[in-house]
Amino acid sequence: MSLELNFEQKQAVQHSGSPLLVIAGPGSGKTRVIIERVMHLVRSGIKPSDILCLTFSEKAADEMKHRLEKLIDVTEMEISTFHSFAKDVLEDNVLDSGIGMSSGIIKRSAQLVWGLKNIDNFKLEHLEIGNNAVEIIESVIDGISTFKDELISPEELQKYIDAKLKKDLDDEERDFLLKLSDLCKIYFKYQEFQRSKTVIDFDDMVVQTIELFKRKANVLSKYQKKFKHVLVDEFQDNNFAQLELVKQIAKDGNVTVVGDDDQSIYRFQGAYLTNFKDFQSYFPDTTVVVLNRNYRSPQNIVNLASQSLDGVPERHAKKLKSEHEEGQKVTVAQCSNESSEVEFVVKTIKDLLDKPVERRDGTSDPLTYRDFVVLSRRKAEGKKFAKALKAHGIPTTFIGESNIFSSPVVRDLMAFLVIANKPTVSGIEINRLMKNHGINEINMARINHVARKKARADPTDIDFVFDTIKDCDEVDISQKEEVKELAEQIQKIIELESEKTISEMVYDIIMSVSDLYKRSIQSDTPENRRNQLILKEFYNIANEYESLNPHGTLDDFINYLNLMGQFDVELKEGSGFDNSVQVTTIHQSKGREFPVVFVADVAQNKLPLRYQAKKFYVPNELSKGMTQSDDEKELYIQEERRLFYVAMTRAQNLLYITYAKRYGQNVRETKPSRFLDELKFEDNPLINLVKYDGQNGEVLLEEERRVEKIKQGLQSKAVSSLNQMHLKSAVQRIVELAKVKHYEKNGSFEGFRPEDVLSFDGGEDNLKADLEGKKISLLEKDKFRLSASKIKTYKDCPLKFKFSYVMEAPTKARPYFDLGTAVHAVAEHLTKLQMEGTEPTEELAFEILSKEWNASSFQSETQENQAKEKAKTMIKTYLKWISENKNTPIAVEQPFRIEIEGVPFNGFIDRVEKTPDGKFAVIDFKTGGVYENSRSIKADLQMNVYALGVEKQYGELPVNTSLFYLKHDKIVDNPIEEPQVRAVQEEIGNTVKSILNEDFEATPSYQVCRNCEYWSICDKKENEE
Repeated sequence: MSLELNFEQKQAVQHSGSPLLVIAGPGSGKTRVIIERVMHLVRSGIKPSDILCLTFSEKAADEMKHRLEKLIDVTEMEISTFHSFAKDVLEDNVLDSGIGMSSGIIKRSAQLVWGLKNIDNFKLEHLEIGNNAVEIIESVIDGISTFKDELISPEELQKYIDAKLKKDLDDEERDFLLKLSDLCKIYFKYQEFQRSKTVIDFDDMVVQTIELFKRKANVLSKYQKKFKHVLVDEFQDNNFAQLELVKQIAKDGNVTVVGDDDQSIYRFQGAYLTNFKDFQSYFPDTTVVVLNRNYRSPQNIVNLASQSLDGVPERHAKKLKSEHEEGQKVTVAQCSNESSEVEFVVKTIKDLLDKPVERRDGTSDPLTYRDFVVLSRRKAEGKKFAKALKAHGIPTTFIGESNIFSSPVVRDLMAFLVIANKPTVSGIEINRLMKNHGINEINMARINHVARKKARADPTDIDFVFDTIKDCDEVDISQKEEVKELAEQIQKIIELESEKTISEMVYDIIMSVSDLYKRSIQSDTPENRRNQLILKEFYNIANEYESLNPHGTLDDFINYLNLMGQFDVELKEGSGFDNSVQVTTIHQSKGREFPVVFVADVAQNKLPLRYQAKKFYVPNELSKGMTQSDDEKELYIQEERRLFYVAMTRAQNLLYITYAKRYGQNVRETKPSRFLDELKFEDNPLINLVKYDGQNGEVLLEEERRVEKIKQGLQSKAVSSLNQMHLKSAVQRIVELAKVKHYEKNGSFEGFRPEDVLSFDGGEDNLKADLEGKKISLLEKDKFRLSASKIKTYKDCPLKFKFSYVMEAPTKARPYFDLGTAVHAVAEHLTKLQMEGTEPTEELAFEILSKEWNASSFQSETQENQAKEKAKTMIKTYLKWISENKNTPIAVEQPFRIEIEGVPFNGFIDRVEKTPDGKFAVIDFKTGGVYENSRSIKADLQMNVYALGVEKQYGELPVNTSLFYLKHDKIVDNPIEEPQVRAVQEEIGNTVKSILNEDFEATPSYQVCRNCEYWSICDKKENEE
């Protein structure tokens, strides 16, 4: 940018006499104008301490402070976020505010846990709590935040609801108001909780400061006199309450606000879309200055970005003009599939690297890694690009927000805590530690097997894994010394529980008992930096818990963490390393710029994302701010369009927009984003359309990092030596490989001992078996049994099958099965009575239900009551079906046994019937959602295995196997055709062969992994993070 301010910038900097609204387009020198404006105010006689600078983000506040402190003394100058400023006001006026913060500030994650934990106390009447309790509480807590942002108290909300419900309403509006009344109940309870714990949340800081200023005119007057000028940055991101605070302090109009309505992308966090209009309405003599010269991007990019906003109503019109040449056209890459899209990005970065580019200071330098950024709508979409770039040896930093509870380091930490709390029933956590400790799978399987045998003979809930590793001398395993070391470490962890407070215990585990923190500081990598942040955040959670629950036990804390883990607990990660490609979200990129920008996945349902209506919002009649005329869906699309605009305007030189015609395993082609269609991207003179099919349809891996090269070289030499039976040389190479591994882990060779590599169990049994041509198998094939559900587990993920049925890793009970279990039990009893000639009745059915019901399986009384009503409805459906069914039941819970590839299959059939013409039929009851249809049921493993079971039991295939979805009163029939059954039988046979061959490679996917009970010991799941 030129050292000389342009005309509009000078107007903004030197303005006086009225409120000032600066509309600052992207790359228009906004930050410089703010700094120069502050300097102008100081030169005009206002002390730095008399200027209040407020920002939306800590990043913006830090940047402003950093720039100003080079020019003036900012020691007494207030430069902070709205929340930080409001907190200071409340603390400085505690006698007037009456707001206690002795227990600190409660974070959103703790709010969510409180809501979930206390769901019974709310006495909800209209919000249905089933297995969606987490989603409901999340929407309620966010809804409360929305009402706070508009300064609406629970009393005001209740008054509004009561008045509206007295009017003549349609069903939809009445339903919304009734659900809003449930939210209001929680709102009241939440305020009671805050008072009892003397805590406030982030919303309260601003809300309570505004209330303080309203109640205490003398306090407000003090701040009005103190600050001679108020300057607000990132104005488009402010919510209604924040604008009200500005109005209170800057009553005389000595205020400057700077922002860009085209870059308002935080509406989902409460940003007030009409704040520009509201500001001008409140300060009618406002002067508006538009900064429309772009010093960042070439004109082609500026023009195309501007075109993307042509359809947005009620925006400040601005014609941006670049101070640079036209530049190259924007490249839109239409890729054949997702792999090709990734390949295009990687290939383009490699091709452009080291090519000269004109910098904004007029110099010309080669492009380096730091000059590239890949932007995605969501962090998950960026993962594939980060992986591919790293695989090509390209330094890459993956930036954004991520859930700390899905990280391996937190899973390790949780395992320590769970074991300390209940070591005798923490087998799966001990399995994780064994795995981390290097205990091999055969030894783990033998330990688990011995433990399970002991558990079966014991009436208690003890899983005996800890007992077994303590007494490992009695178990036929190698690595006994390593197992004993682990047992000693676990004993130390157990002792911590009685000696330390919860926060002290967490600290000791992080810093000393384990090597979790030590590992994270051994080398400066993105993963290690992230782990340091995660461990710090976890320790903060422990401290926050202790403040809220001073008498809480470790068991209480673990329950608290388990509840918290059901929500997305986000970790704010910083910007990247000095010289690496950045992969981040569009939201995270705001305020930054890069010579080369890739905006990825600009496709249907990816950008914009599919619209999902908010459960709770402020009705227009209740809103205190200016309302929007457009409906919620249209407002959502407008914000997504602004996101696209923000993404494009990050580019300084080159802009690439990419999308794939096919994503994942989708058969249908994915359409380009509506935003591309609106730009007429196939015929736009500003766009260079590229159709990219890829070289091999996937990104080829090229390990180019120095350490990897050394490892590969040593491995190659070791294999070569072994091939030639140069055993001494091979051992030398193996020791060197171990040395490299030690270096990778510790950052130096210190502590490496070659003799440790050569110290191992002889493994004579394994060698003898190998010499005799035998394979030591994890399977006991003569005792091995399969079932349709086991086959399905293997098809979902072979590694999950291995953990569950081969290694017998312990699992915890799943209480949410109880609704289905109870309904199935009722159906079984009623069918037996029917077969005995007794007519099933509703009274009898409900009596059976009450006996079969397990109340302890539910997290709350509300959830239990709603589940019981659902069960009764399903039972009524079943009774109605019985009365209309012309078939005759001949068996209930019919056991069967068949063999496929020599392996027995065992199972039970819910109900076997005879049709009026003497044929057999199968009914399988389901209490969940509808998953199969008339086409998919033909390939369903369970249905075909049932057919084979009937054939084995009764000598012929049934004419029909049906799924009866009781919840929806829907039956999906599967007329049996022998060729189809034989085809599925053959498919199962092939799967059995794979199992017997012990092919247990993981096949991770979101759908399978998200509910897997083995997530804490699965590396493949971890690698997906």
